[in-house]
Amino acid sequence: MPRLLPIVLVGAAILVVLGSLADAPGKDARPGNAPEAAFPVGTWRVEFTNGVIEECRIGNGGESSVEEPLRRSNGMAAVQGDSVVIAFHDDRVERWTPVGRRFVVEHWFPASRLPIATPVLGIAELAQ
Repeated sequence: MPRLLPIVLVGAAILVVLGSLADAPGKDARPGNAPEAAFPVGTWRVEFTNGVIEECRIGNGGESSVEEPLRRSNGMAAVQGDSVVIAFHDDRVERWTPVGRRFVVEHWFPASRLPIATPVLGIAELAQ
């Protein structure tokens, strides 16, 4: 599995960059409006390429919380085009982009490094 994750992340990033998901409307898309993402409501397990695993909870109003072994914070999610951006209170930001039933998660710390620095990449799966 450790070797497979970077391959999956690179493949997912390529799909996002190529815009292959641009035609897929979000759950909240309304007729006559441009497609946009919907909040990925639920509890998610995110595994990052640097080995960090976080649990992220997102509510239907955008309220969010994250928990890692060395970190715990609240934040707020906002829809931006086909992605959801979560700004956490501990000066971190994540952009979640859907790929099938999963999300590619880009993580920046500090938040001011978005978009000039390369993010840490992760894959989010709905926790069971």
